[in-house]
Amino acid sequence: MKRLRIKSIYSIFFDIKTSFLHALTITLRRDRFLLMAVICVLPVIIPIFVALFSRAMFRESGLEIFIRLSEQVYIHTLTPLLALFIGLIGVREEVDSLTIVYLLTRPVSKFSWIIGRFIAYMLISTLLLIIGIFFTFIACIVLGSIYIDFIGISLLLLYMGVGIMGLLGYGAISFMLGSATSYPIIIGVILFFGWEKIANFIPGIADFWTIQKYLDSLFPVLASQRYNRAVMTVLGSFQKELFFVSPQRAIITLIVISFTFLMLAVWFVLWREFTKDRVVGNR
Repeated sequence: MKRLRIKSIYSIFFDIKTSFLHALTITLRRDRFLLMAVICVLPVIIPIFVALFSRAMFRESGLEIFIRLSEQVYIHTLTPLLALFIGLIGVREEVDSLTIVYLLTRPVSKFSWIIGRFIAYMLISTLLLIIGIFFTFIACIVLGSIYIDFIGISLLLLYMGVGIMGLLGYGAISFMLGSATSYPIIIGVILFFGWEKIANFIPGIADFWTIQKYLDSLFPVLASQRYNRAVMTVLGSFQKELFFVSPQRAIITLIVISFTFLMLAVWFVLWREFTKDRVVGNR
């Protein structure tokens, strides 16, 4: 019995490794990988341009630009974009090309197949995000008020950590959409760039149903404006009261969300019919 259990664990590990290496190799060969690599590095140009061409006495400091780029560009924009391009499309292209039918008929655990691809997505996306944030940090040093010291490094590592948590949450949702729906890209864009942005300005607790809510709770409190939003309507201006979520609860919530949607992705791969006629062995 003990030997069978050890063999089963080894088999699952081997299946995850096989799926991971296959997804890693395929993704690194895709044009979208180069596209996302270029996009992740583009924000580095902003502080360089400010340093070279801005001669205003009261131009923004390197600290302000780094915080704005890290939060608004990398975490709020590029993180869900990486989930869509690398996570969602990585699953969806197997469905669209019908290669998933052949993959699912092989003696590979469906759970291991999803987990392996998810690990590959996290590795590639994390690498791109960390490289972008790091070089942006280095570029912002030129503008001053941010240095390679304990405070600066702590801020850099904090934003990298928040970005990884964002990749975890958005990636799990993307995998579920790619496994469950016929139009995952459209739904993903609506959720990540539509609902996420609107819900954070709607009065009430609608923002609790977004990933961004919990990512914002992990940010350092550097500006009081973050907790005093106004919603402009035709009737006037309403103050948006934000309910505080501790960083510990935010991390736990993101982990629970990621695990839940990843398990849903596994469930849909197990039970969904990817062709008109079910192929023997795809369950």
